[in-house]
Amino acid sequence: MGVLVGDDCLVTLNFADDQVVIAQDAYNLEFMMSRLNSAYTGGGLTMNSDDKFDIFITDNAKLRQVEWFKYLGPRITRKGLNKTEVSARIEQGRKIIGALNGIWWDKNIRTNTKIHIGRALVESVVTYGCEVWTLKAEQKRSLNALEMDYLKRSARVSKLDRVRNVEIRVKMDATQTIVDRVEQRGLSGLDTCYAWNTKSPKMVLPYLQMVTPGKRKRGRPRRSWNEAIRKAMKDRNLEEEVQT
Repeated sequence: MGVLVGDDCLVTLNFADDQVVIAQDAYNLEFMMSRLNSAYTGGGLTMNSDDKFDIFITDNAKLRQVEWFKYLGPRITRKGLNKTEVSARIEQGRKIIGALNGIWWDKNIRTNTKIHIGRALVESVVTYGCEVWTLKAEQKRSLNALEMDYLKRSARVSKLDRVRNVEIRVKMDATQTIVDRVEQRGLSGLDTCYAWNTKSPKMVLPYLQMVTPGKRKRGRPRRSWNEAIRKAMKDRNLEEEVQT
């Protein structure tokens, strides 16, 4: 019905105000959504209906399959996190940097104040929900380039000055990159999962270590979140310690 995780079957994820239903095919999804609709109806709730539907639940409840949707900020597609999502965030960040151009170049504002402004107004928008990101090398370069954009302006250095990025980071006391902070937030998310595992032994950890059943397609597979997190741990010489 759902996805097998050890001896358990994962069929739903419940959050504060929404619910995710997991099914292996359209037939199982229709059955599960029908049961869910009955429960919702009993509680006085109704589902939105769409005339151009793919999943039939009842005459008054029909669902349409979409190419993408936004969930907790990021855009999700059939293949997972949309690869253009990070690019869209970076574009938003560039617009904010441009809007604050007068602040970056103002010599009367201290450099550490400019860094706080950059992280509060630029990074907060760009990295929202980054705990679940799996970044490629190209995306990491783009994120660092975005950060260097406002750091250079804050240091009052133009492209014509031909100053190395390393020197600017030292001058601005910003040796830690935005990518470093993104990876640290991912590690914090992993640490939170392990904290949950101590409260509910054998409930959280299996989901972190699960492998989706079935054959994978030919070609190089996309790096999973687990693989990205463990690479970040290896780069920092961190060892995995799980309390059960």
